[in-house]
Amino acid sequence: MIQTYKKILLAVDGSDNNSYAVKDAICVAKAMGAKITAMYVMAGASLKPNAFGGDVSASERANIAEKSAEEAFSKVQADCAQAGVELETVAVQGNPGAELVKASENYDLLVCGTLGIGGLSKVFVGSVSKEIVKSAKCPVLICRQK
Repeated sequence: MIQTYKKILLAVDGSDNNSYAVKDAICVAKAMGAKITAMYVMAGASLKPNAFGGDVSASERANIAEKSAEEAFSKVQADCAQAGVELETVAVQGNPGAELVKASENYDLLVCGTLGIGGLSKVFVGSVSKEIVKSAKCPVLICRQK
């Protein structure tokens, strides 16, 4: 029996590496007639003190995170619209790996990139990707540059 995916959860972070996951998620969605939900997890604690030496306030962190989410979603929205794939966007606050794993129970497939905005902090596969592979409640597709 061939597996079909109707509900795809796509982890988005706006990084260049994430574009490969977006393209692959759209390819699977088109082939299966699936809907994509793009999830951006705002990890506000990752913001370090600003260039002037002061801490970034909670409201500044929220504004930066919301702007980053909007930018990440705009790229995905344009690609999905061009491909004719239905898209929903969701932004949540928390730990990226934990939030994606929690959401995965409601999806048929979770798609993410190998490395996100953290870049080369981990060799080969990023820490969020590792957490997702280890704990997701649905199949996982990890995408990298071809």
